[in-house]
Amino acid sequence: MAVIISDTGPLLALAGVGQLSLLQILFQQVLIPTAVWQECQAQSDGAALALAQAQQQGWLVVKTVAAPQDFPVCLGNGEQEAMQLAAEYPTPLLIMDDRLARREALQRRLTFVGTVKILWVAQQRGVITDAVSVLDTMAANGYYLSRQLLEQYGLRPSEWEHWSASQ
Repeated sequence: MAVIISDTGPLLALAGVGQLSLLQILFQQVLIPTAVWQECQAQSDGAALALAQAQQQGWLVVKTVAAPQDFPVCLGNGEQEAMQLAAEYPTPLLIMDDRLARREALQRRLTFVGTVKILWVAQQRGVITDAVSVLDTMAANGYYLSRQLLEQYGLRPSEWEHWSASQ
């Protein structure tokens, strides 16, 4: 099985709607670089607490990586370190939603999926019954994903106005 590495956004989005455990169920272990961990712990909220518990349980593993080099300045530290960490493994799978980060991952020939795909797979495997309701809750919490991407998986959130067509 591939090594799974996550960026900050998907972790916070899933933790924010009480679905962080999907990652453990689907992948058993998820690696994150130090910058992602720091971004996840920047707030003192329920998502940060859920992520701290996942790290204490041992399935969310924080890894130190060499200082990223040759990345566009528009990418955040977490995105850069996540791709840097992925480059250390032969068959990594990145979880990231940011469009610019995904473009960079493509240029670096890194395989990635987004939160929508994670929820779609979880629904297909019977881990959750309704990915759309999870996406609706994420939207209500302010997390925006591509409307086009949602349609690609046949997911139609009930309140389209929450979803950004520009991402």
